[in-house]
Amino acid sequence: MAKPLLCGRQEIGRVYRIKPEVISNTWIHRGVLSYEHAVIVSGKPVWPGGFVESLALPPGSRGRQLDAEELAALEAEQGARVRPRKKGELPPLVGAQEYAELFGVTQVAVGQAAKAGSGRVAEPDYALSGSKVWLLESVLAHAPTTMEKSRKKIWVLREDVAEALEQGRYDGPGSFFSQRGNKVQ
Repeated sequence: MAKPLLCGRQEIGRVYRIKPEVISNTWIHRGVLSYEHAVIVSGKPVWPGGFVESLALPPGSRGRQLDAEELAALEAEQGARVRPRKKGELPPLVGAQEYAELFGVTQVAVGQAAKAGSGRVAEPDYALSGSKVWLLESVLAHAPTTMEKSRKKIWVLREDVAEALEQGRYDGPGSFFSQRGNKVQ
Protein backbone atom coordinates (compact mmCIF):
# COMPACT_ATOMS: atom_id res chain seq x y z
CA MET A 1 0.00 0.00 0.00
CA ALA A 2 1.20 3.50 -0.82
CA LYS A 3 2.04 5.67 2.17
CA PRO A 4 -0.98 7.82 3.08
CA LEU A 5 -1.09 11.48 4.03
CA LEU A 6 -2.08 11.79 7.70
CA CYS A 7 -3.07 14.80 9.79
CA GLY A 8 -3.22 15.44 13.50
CA ARG A 9 -4.40 18.72 15.01
CA GLN A 10 -1.13 20.54 14.30
CA GLU A 11 -1.06 19.44 10.66
CA ILE A 12 -4.67 20.54 10.15
CA GLY A 13 -3.81 23.86 11.74
CA ARG A 14 -0.85 24.19 9.43
CA VAL A 15 -2.74 23.53 6.17
CA TYR A 16 -5.64 25.77 7.19
CA ARG A 17 -3.43 28.40 8.85
CA ILE A 18 -5.24 28.25 12.18
CA LYS A 19 -4.16 27.45 15.72
CA PRO A 20 -4.43 23.73 16.58
CA GLU A 21 -6.68 24.61 19.53
CA VAL A 22 -9.32 25.75 17.04
CA ILE A 23 -9.72 22.10 16.00
CA SER A 24 -10.84 21.01 19.48
CA ASN A 25 -12.49 24.20 20.66
CA THR A 26 -14.37 25.19 17.50
CA TRP A 27 -14.30 22.72 14.61
CA ILE A 28 -15.24 19.67 16.69
CA HIS A 29 -17.81 21.62 18.70
CA ARG A 30 -19.49 23.02 15.56
CA GLY A 31 -19.45 19.69 13.73
CA VAL A 32 -16.97 20.75 11.05
CA LEU A 33 -14.74 17.86 12.09
CA SER A 34 -15.60 14.68 13.99
CA TYR A 35 -13.58 12.16 15.95
CA GLU A 36 -15.63 9.50 14.15
CA HIS A 37 -13.63 10.24 11.01
CA ALA A 38 -10.31 9.75 12.83
CA VAL A 39 -8.32 6.74 13.92
CA ILE A 40 -7.00 6.87 17.45
CA VAL A 41 -3.26 6.34 17.79
CA SER A 42 -1.80 6.44 21.31
CA GLY A 43 -4.86 8.30 22.48
CA LYS A 44 -4.73 11.00 19.80
CA PRO A 45 -6.93 11.45 16.73
CA VAL A 46 -5.37 11.08 13.30
CA TRP A 47 -7.40 12.01 10.24
CA PRO A 48 -6.87 10.83 6.64
CA GLY A 49 -5.30 13.57 4.53
CA GLY A 50 -7.93 13.45 1.77
CA PHE A 51 -10.67 13.87 4.35
CA VAL A 52 -8.89 16.91 5.83
CA GLU A 53 -8.53 18.33 2.33
CA SER A 54 -12.27 17.85 1.70
CA LEU A 55 -13.15 20.18 4.59
CA ALA A 56 -12.08 23.24 2.60
CA LEU A 57 -14.69 25.66 1.38
CA PRO A 58 -14.55 26.76 -2.28
CA PRO A 59 -11.83 29.32 -3.08
CA GLY A 60 -13.02 32.86 -2.45
CA SER A 61 -15.50 31.78 0.22
CA ARG A 62 -15.28 33.03 3.76
CA GLY A 63 -14.02 30.49 6.24
CA ARG A 64 -12.00 27.32 5.85
CA GLN A 65 -9.47 27.98 3.11
CA LEU A 66 -6.93 25.25 2.46
CA ASP A 67 -3.36 26.33 1.79
CA ALA A 68 -2.56 24.01 -1.12
CA GLU A 69 1.16 24.80 -0.94
CA GLU A 70 1.30 23.83 2.75
CA LEU A 71 -0.63 20.64 2.00
CA ALA A 72 1.82 19.74 -0.76
CA ALA A 73 4.76 20.52 1.54
CA LEU A 74 3.28 18.32 4.28
CA GLU A 75 2.73 15.54 1.77
CA ALA A 76 6.37 15.81 0.63
CA GLU A 77 7.66 15.83 4.24
CA GLN A 78 5.68 12.67 5.02
CA GLY A 79 6.64 10.99 1.75
CA ALA A 80 2.93 10.38 1.27
CA ARG A 81 1.71 9.06 -2.05
CA VAL A 82 -2.07 8.91 -1.49
CA ARG A 83 -4.70 11.09 0.16
CA PRO A 84 -7.27 8.72 1.63
CA ARG A 85 -10.70 10.13 2.48
CA LYS A 86 -11.89 7.51 4.97
CA LYS A 87 -10.26 6.06 8.06
CA GLY A 88 -11.04 2.58 6.73
CA GLU A 89 -8.60 3.25 3.89
CA LEU A 90 -5.70 3.72 6.31
CA PRO A 91 -3.22 0.96 7.11
CA PRO A 92 -2.81 -0.04 10.78
CA LEU A 93 -0.94 2.66 12.71
CA VAL A 94 1.11 2.39 15.88
CA GLY A 95 2.04 5.02 18.43
CA ALA A 96 4.26 4.62 21.48
CA GLN A 97 1.45 3.06 23.56
CA GLU A 98 0.66 0.43 20.94
CA TYR A 99 4.38 -0.18 20.33
CA ALA A 100 4.82 -0.88 24.04
CA GLU A 101 1.90 -3.33 24.03
CA LEU A 102 3.30 -5.07 20.95
CA PHE A 103 6.54 -5.87 22.77
CA GLY A 104 5.37 -6.13 26.39
CA VAL A 105 7.35 -3.13 27.61
CA THR A 106 6.44 0.31 28.94
CA GLN A 107 5.72 3.37 26.87
CA VAL A 108 8.69 5.00 28.61
CA ALA A 109 10.96 2.19 27.34
CA VAL A 110 9.74 2.79 23.80
CA GLY A 111 10.34 6.53 24.11
CA GLN A 112 13.83 6.03 25.53
CA ALA A 113 14.75 3.54 22.82
CA ALA A 114 13.48 5.85 20.10
CA LYS A 115 15.31 8.84 21.56
CA ALA A 116 18.56 6.93 22.09
CA GLY A 117 18.75 5.95 18.43
CA SER A 118 19.75 2.45 19.50
CA GLY A 119 17.98 0.85 16.58
CA ARG A 120 15.80 -1.10 18.99
CA VAL A 121 12.69 0.58 17.60
CA ALA A 122 11.98 1.26 13.94
CA GLU A 123 12.41 4.76 12.58
CA PRO A 124 9.03 6.51 12.84
CA ASP A 125 7.10 6.84 9.60
CA TYR A 126 5.47 10.07 10.80
CA ALA A 127 5.79 12.87 13.32
CA LEU A 128 2.18 13.94 13.88
CA SER A 129 1.34 16.76 16.24
CA GLY A 130 4.59 16.14 18.08
CA SER A 131 4.17 12.35 18.39
CA LYS A 132 5.98 9.54 16.65
CA VAL A 133 3.72 7.28 14.56
CA TRP A 134 4.68 4.10 12.75
CA LEU A 135 2.98 2.00 10.12
CA LEU A 136 2.39 -1.42 11.70
CA GLU A 137 4.16 -3.02 8.73
CA SER A 138 7.32 -1.00 9.57
CA VAL A 139 7.22 -2.14 13.20
CA LEU A 140 6.69 -5.79 12.25
CA ALA A 141 9.46 -5.69 9.64
CA HIS A 142 11.80 -4.28 12.31
CA ALA A 143 10.64 -6.76 15.01
CA PRO A 144 13.54 -9.23 14.59
CA THR A 145 16.02 -6.38 15.13
CA THR A 146 14.00 -5.09 18.09
CA MET A 147 14.08 -8.49 19.81
CA GLU A 148 17.74 -9.08 18.93
CA LYS A 149 18.79 -5.75 20.46
CA SER A 150 16.88 -6.44 23.68
CA ARG A 151 19.68 -7.05 26.19
CA LYS A 152 17.62 -9.07 28.62
CA LYS A 153 15.30 -10.41 25.94
CA ILE A 154 12.34 -8.60 27.46
CA TRP A 155 11.20 -7.11 24.13
CA VAL A 156 9.19 -9.99 22.68
CA LEU A 157 6.64 -9.53 19.92
CA ARG A 158 3.12 -10.34 21.08
CA GLU A 159 1.42 -11.95 18.10
CA ASP A 160 -2.07 -11.45 19.60
CA VAL A 161 -1.56 -7.67 19.76
CA ALA A 162 -0.13 -7.58 16.22
CA GLU A 163 -3.12 -9.55 14.94
CA ALA A 164 -5.60 -7.26 16.74
CA LEU A 165 -3.92 -4.18 15.24
CA GLU A 166 -3.89 -5.74 11.76
CA GLN A 167 -7.57 -6.64 11.98
CA GLY A 168 -8.68 -3.29 13.41
CA ARG A 169 -9.94 -4.79 16.68
CA TYR A 170 -7.20 -3.57 19.01
CA ASP A 171 -8.74 -2.14 22.19
CA GLY A 172 -5.71 -1.87 24.47
CA PRO A 173 -3.76 1.16 25.70
CA GLY A 174 -3.83 4.02 23.23
CA SER A 175 -7.02 2.88 21.46
CA PHE A 176 -9.20 5.56 23.04
CA PHE A 177 -8.78 9.18 24.02
CA SER A 178 -10.18 11.84 26.28
CA GLN A 179 -11.72 14.78 24.48
CA ARG A 180 -9.90 18.05 24.94
CA GLY A 181 -10.81 21.68 24.69
CA ASN A 182 -13.10 24.04 26.48
CA LYS A 183 -16.22 22.73 24.72
CA VAL A 184 -16.03 19.12 25.97
CA GLN A 185 -19.50 17.82 26.73
